[in-house]
Amino acid sequence: MSARARTSLRRAPRYHEPDWWLLSILLTLVMFGTVMVFSASFPQSAAATGLSRYSELIRQLAYVFVGGVGMLIATRIDYHRYARFAFPALLATMLLLAALVFVPGLGTEIYGAKAWIFIGPISFQPAEIAKLVMILYMATWFAGKGVRIRSISYGLVQFSVLMGVLVGLLMLQPDLGTATLLVTVGIAMFFVAGANLLHFATFIILGSAAFLAMALSAPYRRDRLLVFLNPDTDIRNLGWQLFQARLALGSGGLFGVGLGASRQKFSWLPAADHDAIFAVIGEELGLAGCAFVLMLFVVFAWRGYQIARRAPDTLGTLMAVGITTWVIFQAAFNIGGVTLAIPFTGIPLPFISAGGTALAVAMVSVGILINISRQTLSTAELTPRRAASTPPKDSGGTPRRRATRPAHPVPASSRARPRTRPQAFGRAAPQQAEYGGWE
Repeated sequence: MSARARTSLRRAPRYHEPDWWLLSILLTLVMFGTVMVFSASFPQSAAATGLSRYSELIRQLAYVFVGGVGMLIATRIDYHRYARFAFPALLATMLLLAALVFVPGLGTEIYGAKAWIFIGPISFQPAEIAKLVMILYMATWFAGKGVRIRSISYGLVQFSVLMGVLVGLLMLQPDLGTATLLVTVGIAMFFVAGANLLHFATFIILGSAAFLAMALSAPYRRDRLLVFLNPDTDIRNLGWQLFQARLALGSGGLFGVGLGASRQKFSWLPAADHDAIFAVIGEELGLAGCAFVLMLFVVFAWRGYQIARRAPDTLGTLMAVGITTWVIFQAAFNIGGVTLAIPFTGIPLPFISAGGTALAVAMVSVGILINISRQTLSTAELTPRRAASTPPKDSGGTPRRRATRPAHPVPASSRARPRTRPQAFGRAAPQQAEYGGWE
């Protein structure tokens, strides 16, 4: 596909039916999560004085409504429009994260992290907004860099600086779980964008060393690692939540004790409707309920990466990869922490845990993913482009080597044509002039 055709596709996209699989999975997760939040929060709501027994359910439904409206709006907005606002949004989010820590009285500390801002009865977490903003900016930035992403100065150095600033602001709260998730999403997008493998491996090694240093630098994070290595050493303090989560999962059996019949949620399991809601699912619905949740996220990953593979350009591919990786790895971190497969990080289970900003922003993000799915290319449209990107072969079956210089002088008009960078997920990427970003 020529550069002119790609530009016209970007300005006048051809819409078709959205990915109904993805939309069905999202609705199922949100409805299932609303039921489980009500079940897990009912004891605390009933015991609290001055609150209705349905207060947490009403709050969850309110955020589902806000997220649903935002998702519907996002499905109608062409995802290319976010490119022009990506950098201002990133800058504003960084300033908000910095103000949260350095401006006295602005942030509210909960569970040891100064990550919430309260405006009357409404609260929100800037870190949740930072997840989506980072994905939109990095997709715009990587798509604009083209082949320069493989260089050290335009690729590895700038990517490391961006991730370092974001991680540093989050660690000041401190919020190691969200910082780890952002780095994971950034690494996935950097790889798909066409990063130099040597640079990519260098970042992985240095990033792992930095992560280990941050995990061991603070006493409470070091204690969490020790509890993960030996969960039975501090049951009455740091290991209490994980011990109760194991009791909940173990008592559920194959089909659980019944919806609403959990015992651990009655003041035994901390944050039963937030970080530890997967343990309540295991106790009430058993192994079957846990497998059902895992299946939903697996199908979500399948559809999300299929959308990324069929996106009409690199910008759509990177946005889809970022959003899908975000949801899947956040679910993996939550489930892995509750089941003691990985150290517990305290991040919510997407679409299922009780949440305000986390739920609304995640639903808006899926709305963007659905908009990309409405512009995906069919198999017939992808095949010729893949064939065109494959080097021609001679009669012996080996790829022909292209001439190092043309046999005839190249006309000036041909030299002026914009170039495209190597294929990404089966499509040619736009030149950096099409999108904004760091220079």
